[in-house]
Amino acid sequence: MASLDCHARAFFKDFNEAIDYGRNYFGGSDTPFSVTVGGVQIYICCAPEDVARLYRNTTTISYQHVVEDMYRGIGFTGSAFNKMFHIDPSAKHNIGMSHPLPPCHMIVEYHRRQLKSGEPTDELLQNRVRPGIDRRLQGVVEGTSFSIIGSSGCETTVSLLKLCTDLFLHSAATAYLGQKIWHVNPKFLDYFEVWERESWKYMFKMPAFMSRDMIWARDGIINTFAKYLSIPAEARSDCSDFVRSVEVMLRDVGLAEQDMAKVFLLYFWAILGNVYKAAFWTMAHIVYDETLSKSIRAELLPAYREGRVDTSYLFQCPLLESLINEVLRLAVATALLRDVISPTTLRDVTIPPGSKVPYRQLHRNQDVWGTEPLVLDPARFQNNPKLLSSKSFRPFGGGQTLCPGRVLAKQSIKYTVASLLMRFDLEIDVEMTRKAVGGDGSKPNFTQMDSTKPSPVASLPVQGQDVYLGLKEKGHSK
Repeated sequence: MASLDCHARAFFKDFNEAIDYGRNYFGGSDTPFSVTVGGVQIYICCAPEDVARLYRNTTTISYQHVVEDMYRGIGFTGSAFNKMFHIDPSAKHNIGMSHPLPPCHMIVEYHRRQLKSGEPTDELLQNRVRPGIDRRLQGVVEGTSFSIIGSSGCETTVSLLKLCTDLFLHSAATAYLGQKIWHVNPKFLDYFEVWERESWKYMFKMPAFMSRDMIWARDGIINTFAKYLSIPAEARSDCSDFVRSVEVMLRDVGLAEQDMAKVFLLYFWAILGNVYKAAFWTMAHIVYDETLSKSIRAELLPAYREGRVDTSYLFQCPLLESLINEVLRLAVATALLRDVISPTTLRDVTIPPGSKVPYRQLHRNQDVWGTEPLVLDPARFQNNPKLLSSKSFRPFGGGQTLCPGRVLAKQSIKYTVASLLMRFDLEIDVEMTRKAVGGDGSKPNFTQMDSTKPSPVASLPVQGQDVYLGLKEKGHSK
């Protein structure tokens, strides 16, 4: 097996470039190759066929080990760890189950139930998420949104990143947890924003002296959840069925509230960590591309009736659907990871136990996405719908770990894009955006994606970069 020694410092300086360098070093072959980082051997899989085999292989390749490692890394030890991974057929959550599950797996089952097609998802989306987005947009109109940078007459200047953070993180957290989370900690999102930027240090077990910001955010989120869970359940009755079911189960198995809060951190990281960033990149591409903006607006126009978005019509917007899929391809090329627990052969390569296998390079595969795979093509999936089922397109994972929130995520993004484009006249604030990203002439440079750090969720823009927009509600004049 060919191997490429890489110092950890260089590896973390630019995660993607290190992997691309390794592949080029071996002549561009899609044969798995290894990178040694901090004494850990990481095997890079580039071929979709190899990744498909990894998903099917539950004997010598383990995602369970990754999950256990995440629990240990967040502070689970001893009896608390055993309670999360022990299978007790007599436990209340296993009554009526054909296959008893440990609590860590039952949480995923509860989320699937919450998000399965039909009434549970409709209730969450129609009665919780979308009204929450509407309220946060109204905050922009009324001048109360934290995304507002300034205002002049009827025009309001906003940070697009903060706007998407406000629209999605606030509305989703409220949809799941209810209003009490903001009574406990009105600044909850401050911790979460830092965690989103620095959580790669937790995933890769960086030492404490290099992780103070991550630790500050981690502890702030955990303490917020612990205080939330200490409030009597009847005072939090507006939470979702998912939260209620998870809490009941964790109390039944004897977990302390501080440990329950750690569980909530892990799962809300998964729930909240992708959608607002995908929405940011979707809107950024729309406002930077006048032709695309006009086409999307024309496609959405029939969906906007009497000042409201007809959500059923959003399913009939192929260009918007294609654009979101293309954004997901580029932004959610996540560091999907498996542990090798026994010798595993991929083609004629044997991967030894103790190795880790990420496969984020699928979304950069030139055989599938062309010679410039990092260039966004808004109509790519519209022109070639078969790409949706390609083995090289896995923004939501696959196999047993396929994200149950994928439909909710895409529908939330569509609804927000439609609401912004149909309700507001908006344009780039050239001066402010140029200060953040640089550029000459009439248009700033496009915001750069920060793909330098390995992340299990979607990529943020490079720190300090953003898109600033002037918004004016339609029907109002300066």
